[in-house]
Amino acid sequence: MRIQQLMPVLVFAVATACATLPIPTSGSTSGSTSGGGSVVLDVVRFTNDARARNGLAPLAASSKLMAAADIQARQMAEFRTVQHTISGAQYPTLQSRLQAVDYAYSNAAENAAWNQPDAQSVVAGWMSSTGHRANILDANLREIGAAMARSAKGEPYWVQVFGTPR
Repeated sequence: MRIQQLMPVLVFAVATACATLPIPTSGSTSGSTSGGGSVVLDVVRFTNDARARNGLAPLAASSKLMAAADIQARQMAEFRTVQHTISGAQYPTLQSRLQAVDYAYSNAAENAAWNQPDAQSVVAGWMSSTGHRANILDANLREIGAAMARSAKGEPYWVQVFGTPR
């Protein structure tokens, strides 16, 4: 499904669906903040801040998960959709993206969002969503990757990928 003309609030509500895959299997990111810091590092920082407020250990940034998140953010921007599975994309599923970056995992999850103005807003939105919040606060997940890509119209598409290496 392609997003044509939807209000950001409505689309974020649609994006509150989240995918968790407890399936055993064997990057450059877009955008930066005005202070010169990377938006993806801000997403990781705000996510770890939320975990700390809930008594959880921080997630370690993973270059492989960053690459998997980047793949999905770019695909969502290209197809202009907020989905965890994108029919017709080169890497349509979370499992295929993790395989593409050679990430061997015992547990993985993904959060996606659209049109949030900055890293703090997107993490706050995810924390307000039951499913996304559960991924962020899952004590069994150990690593994180994040990405933001812009569509041809300049709309930001956000992705977090979580994993526990095998």
